[in-house]
Amino acid sequence: MSASPLIEIKDLRIRFHGDDGRVTHAVDSVDLSVANGATLGLVGESGCGKSVTSLAIMGLLPKQSAEISGAIRFDGFDLLKTPDQTLRDLRGNRLAMIFQEPMTSLNPSFTIGDQIVETILRHRGGSRRSARERAIELLRRVHIPSPERRIDEYPHKLSGGMRQRVMIAMALACDPRLLIADEPTTALDVTLQAQILELMRELKAASGAAIILITHDLGVVAEVCDEVAVMYAGEIVERAPVDELFAMPQHPYTVGLLGSIPRLDHRAEQLATIEGMVPNMAQPPAGCRFAARCPFVLDACTKAPPPLVEVSPDHLSRCIRAPLELLVS
Repeated sequence: MSASPLIEIKDLRIRFHGDDGRVTHAVDSVDLSVANGATLGLVGESGCGKSVTSLAIMGLLPKQSAEISGAIRFDGFDLLKTPDQTLRDLRGNRLAMIFQEPMTSLNPSFTIGDQIVETILRHRGGSRRSARERAIELLRRVHIPSPERRIDEYPHKLSGGMRQRVMIAMALACDPRLLIADEPTTALDVTLQAQILELMRELKAASGAAIILITHDLGVVAEVCDEVAVMYAGEIVERAPVDELFAMPQHPYTVGLLGSIPRLDHRAEQLATIEGMVPNMAQPPAGCRFAARCPFVLDACTKAPPPLVEVSPDHLSRCIRAPLELLVS
């Protein structure tokens, strides 16, 4: 990427130690970077390591069971070596996250206004009155109707779409430089999904914040992202500008994901699927982690893990058979 990165992740590895002695390799050798004002989509099946990566950035993984190595450099800090107090000062301020399920992220015992005001006072100080005025303005900014009235309501009184808007307002309360959105449109109907995505586009244009959008929905990625990183079994298997990834995917897993998207211009008896299961990451395979499900597999694929290599400018793939157009032409 030409612009200097706002956040740069180098060789991130995360292992979870279970009570039974098992070690799960959740994230392995992940390298990522996001420039100021850019939106990176992080996509893959459930359990591939997307949300664990985001929680590592935020410093929210349990210290007693998670073993983390590598580097996460953000705004002059290495977040993996930053003291807890400094991380608390960064979270909700320069670093913010929209969590997957707002009903479990919002405190049911407090009004939505109290929760936004608390964030503002914690990081920006000032009077409670000015913080409340800021909270009302934030609710208006995310298109919540009658914000002067809604600010005093409890989370259970709001619809799923409204609660998600409140989470976005809270994340934006202190004008973060990096916003992580973990499945922000999950469990919302199509109309609400479109509204939330349009809202994210508006906010990005207005604030210039960098965004990491975590999703399994490639349609969402096509709408809002500049670049895409595809994760599978804890590894980045492909990374490219969004238009190029959709036009010329260079990893069989990405091909499978794109092939499983329903199309309005093509009526099929059933949707395409990727056969098989994600490997057990307590015993990761010796070679390519997608080999057991890959239609292009060779013996060499199962012997040693393939490196992530550049197949064209700014387009990386972890497949020894790339470029794939040679196989299907």
